[in-house]
Amino acid sequence: MTRDSWETDERKRVLSLVRAVPAAIAAKDVKTILEVYDTNNPKFCTFEDDPHYLERVDGEGFRKFLGGLGEVDSASIDREDVRVDFLGRAVAVVTGMDVWETKQSSKITKGRSRFTIVLWKKGMWKVIHEHFTRLE
Repeated sequence: MTRDSWETDERKRVLSLVRAVPAAIAAKDVKTILEVYDTNNPKFCTFEDDPHYLERVDGEGFRKFLGGLGEVDSASIDREDVRVDFLGRAVAVVTGMDVWETKQSSKITKGRSRFTIVLWKKGMWKVIHEHFTRLE
């Protein structure tokens, strides 16, 4: 397999995972989310630089956060300007923008965030780190 065909195939795999997460959040499908994230890895970390949201959490904190999805009435995330870059054959860096909206207890919150998601491949691609910067 040539490098170009490998990158094309792996880019499709990575993009399908990155795009599956917003759909899983909207469906409150914690099982699918946990299949994409490597939350049992001690290196796992997610970070939102909004002090009222996730801040920096490890895998256990992220799993606890997912437990609260049932309290959200609805959520939608549209991913825009998504780019995938590979750092060798085992690390992918995905960047882009999220346009999102949540509804909880009749309160609607909307915003835009810039994101960086790092996936590593150990058999299957898994999210090992993500960082979101809220823009509005």
